[in-house]
Amino acid sequence: MRRKIILGIGNELGGDDAAGSFVARVINEKLRGKAVEHQITAIDAGTAPENYTSVIRRNRPEQLILVDAADMGLPPGSIRLLSPAKIATLSFSTHGVPLSALVSYVQEFCGRIYIIGIQPKQTEVGGRLSASVGKSSQSVIALILDDRLDEIEALE
Repeated sequence: MRRKIILGIGNELGGDDAAGSFVARVINEKLRGKAVEHQITAIDAGTAPENYTSVIRRNRPEQLILVDAADMGLPPGSIRLLSPAKIATLSFSTHGVPLSALVSYVQEFCGRIYIIGIQPKQTEVGGRLSASVGKSSQSVIALILDDRLDEIEALE
């Protein structure tokens, strides 16, 4: 059993929409060759997180962590924990299957599911991560690796 599976969700060509993908890639870089690597699977799921449901089902993680840019109406770079009920009402710009459907499908195969939203500043095609979202993404990485996800404020 993998202790954690992280699905970084986003579009690399969409500016801050790439925040989740960035988080997954950096976690993999930080863990490469370390003993903890076998306990954590970080996947850059791009715009199709539903393609990884079999990985989740097979590994039955203690924690499933979804990281995605989400328009929450907050200042750019804001980080919030989102409930499954709340994600049905938010704007996630690039995936075809709603995250609420994905969570509903895999929840019986996971211990705890964390959904982390990062407020984008811009999602223009061809854009890069803004400084505020890049800094927030680094904070999310540290919170994941240090097992401090409960420190993230929940979106009300």
